[in-house]
Amino acid sequence: MNIIEIEQGSDDWKRMREGRLTGTKIGSIYAKSRKQDEIFDTSKHLLGFYELLAERLTDCDDLSSNAERGKELESEALEVASDELGIDFVRGNVWELDKNHIESPDGYTNDLKMAIEIKCLSSARHIQAIYDDVPPQEYATEYANYFLVNKDLEMLIVFLYDPRFIEQKLRTHYWFLNRVDLMPQIKALKQVKKQVLRELKEAAERLAQ
Repeated sequence: MNIIEIEQGSDDWKRMREGRLTGTKIGSIYAKSRKQDEIFDTSKHLLGFYELLAERLTDCDDLSSNAERGKELESEALEVASDELGIDFVRGNVWELDKNHIESPDGYTNDLKMAIEIKCLSSARHIQAIYDDVPPQEYATEYANYFLVNKDLEMLIVFLYDPRFIEQKLRTHYWFLNRVDLMPQIKALKQVKKQVLRELKEAAERLAQ
């Protein structure tokens, strides 16, 4: 064992911890086991595993994500996606299905048959989606809404972008989602819409009395 003289909380201390195991990090890598003789269920990775992985694969101190960063990178990401996919996208605008329901696409083709949803996540979430090869499921409702609002849409591209990774191939990743595969979610979302609008109307009428 080596003893390294360094001030806790300093920038050097933080850099030294990147990509390395600590007691705190070990506790965030695997799910807790329900078996009496086991501490962890090592078959189930938690976000801590992907945070540690991201630290080893990037050269940036801040691997977090927020709405402001996502908006700043969106234009750059759309250009990268257009070049990588060989598709020209119309940027921005809003799709309006009716007075109650809209979608704000990140980009779409002129014929409205293809759209793209850009995701600039934390580096841990980004690498987790690539590792599991599954579009981030916390945004499943967003994916379905594209198809619900745009009846002509046939394909949605979910495009991840994070330029902080050292390896070029890890900076982008994408999936093609088609209407047929998402039909159960689209139908479910349509039913939820009906219920929400009905409950909003009833609540507004009750409060107006």
